[in-house]
Amino acid sequence: MNDSPSCNYSKGQDMAYRLYHENGNRSKSVIRYREISPDIWTRQAKCRGINPSIPLYLFADHDDYTYQERDRTRLERFVKIICEKYKPAYVSNVTHLEITYYHSLSDKKIKSIVDTFPNIIHLDFKNSIGFANRSLFIIAESYPNLRYLNLWDAQEITDKGIYAIVGSCRKLEYLNISYCRNITDKSLFVIADNCHDLQEFHFAEARWITDKSISCILNSCPSLRNLDIAFSRGDVKDASTLMRRCFNIEYFDFSGAMALQNDALIIAIIKGSPNLRHLEISGNDIGDEVTEALAHTCHKLEYLDISCCTFISELSICNVICSCPKLQHLSLGCCNITSTTIKEIARSRPNLKFLDLEGCRNISKEAMDQLNPNIHIDFDEDYCSDSESSSSETESESEPSSSESEDEVAYDNDVPPPMIMSTVNTLNDFITAFNDYLRQADGAHCSEYYFRIS
Repeated sequence: MNDSPSCNYSKGQDMAYRLYHENGNRSKSVIRYREISPDIWTRQAKCRGINPSIPLYLFADHDDYTYQERDRTRLERFVKIICEKYKPAYVSNVTHLEITYYHSLSDKKIKSIVDTFPNIIHLDFKNSIGFANRSLFIIAESYPNLRYLNLWDAQEITDKGIYAIVGSCRKLEYLNISYCRNITDKSLFVIADNCHDLQEFHFAEARWITDKSISCILNSCPSLRNLDIAFSRGDVKDASTLMRRCFNIEYFDFSGAMALQNDALIIAIIKGSPNLRHLEISGNDIGDEVTEALAHTCHKLEYLDISCCTFISELSICNVICSCPKLQHLSLGCCNITSTTIKEIARSRPNLKFLDLEGCRNISKEAMDQLNPNIHIDFDEDYCSDSESSSSETESESEPSSSESEDEVAYDNDVPPPMIMSTVNTLNDFITAFNDYLRQADGAHCSEYYFRIS
């Protein structure tokens, strides 16, 4: 068999990827490409009005995030062609490479890819597994101008691989090491020391983060706009004292973070981020201090998710809604809200695009009907209450009528309220108060007596 380049290129084998050309007005032309000779490639490119010397984007071609047999076959075909002796004609022009959801991406294959594409600045291996630190050493050595690196769920890489990357690729603007379970808090300090141009950093489900590491990232990366440390573990007690400046943060995801010991870090970031547009803090035991900081500082906020933050009061939530005029997406799932919140949304945010009310039960149908019908709402109408406002109904039920005496008040579970000792100054006062308490308890048929010292 003739092994000449012309013979190899004439096979016309379908490639398992698409080529994207970015022209002068930054729109992208999509080309379904076959492996062809350099002359044919140049001719076809010119027919499409494309300069064959302009850098190209190369992406793995699969339609969804499911690792299907079809996707695996296409990716393997692509890797096989890249590993052959004669390379496609366009390889020197490729600057963006994405090989995602490929579960057989070994160190050897990455070595062939790196040798084939010398000018990569954008590298996306999201959910592609099979490679380890050796691949990162190769990438670090070959791509010093790398600006984008996605290693999402690369479970075999460790701190050593990250040290190599950030030590060489100091122009990184995007770094995603989410779900990389063998990377520790130590890498954050090295990233902060080397990647001062970092704009977007994802470290979801970090095994361990601390006050100092988070503060180091924030203080050392002045261009940082996107920070994602959702579902992270660690020991973050109070990083507010370590914050030294205002931030350019626009996107902040701290959903379900188990590292928090209190609200101080979130409050410090919010107060220092007047440009914040996207905030996800669902599943955290935060209080009204966080939402008060939001209402006071973040008037550019467009996306807010505080689902399952059950310690935030309804009044504080309404204050945020009223104070953030650009709000487009609001998630309040399982929050303690009533029809009052819905009426505030209808009054002050009629142009809201998305509203999540999953698990919210104390909302009347009348209040829901006041919302703009163009809002996409996630809500189970079976949970609608019959009253106009569940909160007002609850209050009216809980207040005793004027005809009722104090002795006739029905206590929850037949237990009277605890005796408050802060009003007792002398022994006689104590005896009098305690006798009154026992009388109330006997009237409620209570067999358990208790009091609280405050």
